[in-house]
Amino acid sequence: MHNVLYRYHLRWSLAWRSFVAAQELGLANVTAIRTSTAPADFEHGANFAIISATANNGSFFAGKGMDITPFSLDTQMIWFRAHMQQLAQQNTGTNVLADALVALGEIGGNDYNFAFSSGMPRERVRAFVPAVVEKLAAAVEELIGMGARAFMVPGNLPFGCAPLYLRRFRSARAGDYDARTGCLAWFNRFAEYHNRVLTARLGALRLRHPDVTIVYADWYGAMMSIFQAPERLAVPSVYLCFFGNTVGEYRVTQGRAHVVMRLWP
Repeated sequence: MHNVLYRYHLRWSLAWRSFVAAQELGLANVTAIRTSTAPADFEHGANFAIISATANNGSFFAGKGMDITPFSLDTQMIWFRAHMQQLAQQNTGTNVLADALVALGEIGGNDYNFAFSSGMPRERVRAFVPAVVEKLAAAVEELIGMGARAFMVPGNLPFGCAPLYLRRFRSARAGDYDARTGCLAWFNRFAEYHNRVLTARLGALRLRHPDVTIVYADWYGAMMSIFQAPERLAVPSVYLCFFGNTVGEYRVTQGRAHVVMRLWP
């Protein structure tokens, strides 16, 4: 196996976006684990992610009174272990994870999406955060035990700027919105809270495993820098959409979110 930048990914993301990003960076595309079983197909890495996956499993949500049985990080870890066993048979005596970068995330957003969409009070959803972060930390610990030595763990995205949230939780109160961006302020503060808990937990993991590289990827900060000042990138407007959500097209122009009545497929 070659030493590549992006080998093991445990998160679903927009396929076209990932494809284009990989092309622009000159990277090989990573094979989805459920599309092949041939070891040769995973020369450049493996993607264990699945759409709508959560950090916690169905039992966790049942305990919260939610009737959902999602694919979870537990499922992805089962696939990961099986894949590692298969590779071990092909690479006897070799730690196949030693030179790999494990991208673990973004994970947790769907735990919150399901809860918010069900109408659960915000403070109850906020109480999910420690459990979500601990599931991530447990996965990192297990992967370290399997031989992984480099991780990239992204934080959560600014929910309050997401088109689905802007539509579903639309408010008549100006104070519910960030005056600079037009995003829903409370939901962004929620994402910031998740990210603070996550970064603190990753810090503890670094102290526990000083020989392991654990990088926090600040997706929240990266996205907010665009929403707040798109002109810095010489972009007159930034279009935001989530595939599958016919919520209209949201545009950030001069740092302010607006709704344009045009639906994306």
